[in-house]
Amino acid sequence: MSAKESAKDQIRLFLSDQGCGMLPVEEISEEKRLFDVGFDSLRFMELVVLIEEHFGIQWPDEALEISGSTQVGDIVQALEGCL
Repeated sequence: MSAKESAKDQIRLFLSDQGCGMLPVEEISEEKRLFDVGFDSLRFMELVVLIEEHFGIQWPDEALEISGSTQVGDIVQALEGCL
């Protein structure tokens, strides 16, 4: 498994009910909007903490804001830019 596949899978896991989300991991795809998988700004900050702790990185300030159009794939891309 490549680092990119691993990062994508880990983000999906963190966004699922096995992490800080509410949906099963099978229902989370890169095209889904964060709001559609149950994330608001507070839950997103929980996700950022999980990512930082798991990967030992500092989440970029420019990626701390989410909007109604922010997708799971956007989070994966931001993480890949930190690795």
